[in-house]
Amino acid sequence: MKNVLLIHGFNGIPKIFNYFKQELEKKNYHVIMPDFPVRDEITVEKYFDIFEKYQSYFNKDLIVVAHSIGNPMFIKYISKNNLNIGKYISLAGFSKDYYNEGKDVLNEKVKLAILTKKEKDDAKKLIMKRYSIYSDNDHIVPLKLLEEFCQDVNSEPILIKDIGHMGKKSGLEELPEVIKIIVK
Repeated sequence: MKNVLLIHGFNGIPKIFNYFKQELEKKNYHVIMPDFPVRDEITVEKYFDIFEKYQSYFNKDLIVVAHSIGNPMFIKYISKNNLNIGKYISLAGFSKDYYNEGKDVLNEKVKLAILTKKEKDDAKKLIMKRYSIYSDNDHIVPLKLLEEFCQDVNSEPILIKDIGHMGKKSGLEELPEVIKIIVK
């Protein structure tokens, strides 16, 4: 049975993760959907503590889907522990600092997630297949940084128009493109 790890971002588990879980379980995938810390509870250490519970799954057969701040947290973890991963799909991934007016907690947490050159290079070496899905109307991460993330981790860029940040506020309930990448 193939394992899929879903890593949520700042506001918790988005609706599309439930869709992924339901669709993948129909296809006999084992879906792991941990609760990571949210908002002001987020630290690199707390993300790492959760990853540690599932480290036995981290191998060349694992498929990872990460959303927003979950992306750099995942990359930091595999870099620190030198873990090989089979397939990785980033949703609204970023590696650099950005600022959102009036979102002080988010801005503070983004600073924790900035990737170093070594971490970016490790992502290219440790992950066999890399894909980045992002939107032209993301209201959280600037388009330029979404595009740069693809270059930073050498992932296949997949621009999907009008799906926003793909989190709770976007209201996105399905993203079949992710299922297609996983099963191919």
